[in-house]
Amino acid sequence: MPASFASLSSRASPCALTRSRLTPLLLAAAMALAAAAASQDAQARSKRADPSAPGGPTQAKKPSAKIKHQRSPSEESSAQRDRRLYRECQGRPNAGACLGYTKKP
Repeated sequence: MPASFASLSSRASPCALTRSRLTPLLLAAAMALAAAAASQDAQARSKRADPSAPGGPTQAKKPSAKIKHQRSPSEESSAQRDRRLYRECQGRPNAGACLGYTKKP
């Protein structure tokens, strides 16, 4: 055995030598996987943005559906609300929920 290897093996275990050799390989593999994933993501984005791609933005968009508000049977009407606020806000400051309801017009 060479003297440098003998001194190295006396200081470090065989597992540590294997680990020190595998670390750069694992790091390189992780970087390669990250680069491959990034390129696939970029390709997918370019396909979505490409108007000539089949199924892309050239298809007509559906019109948005109108949502009609359905009143609850227990909900008060706007006239009932106005009467209630005029009644409850008498003598209170003209602010917050009572803004405009302190005096009848």
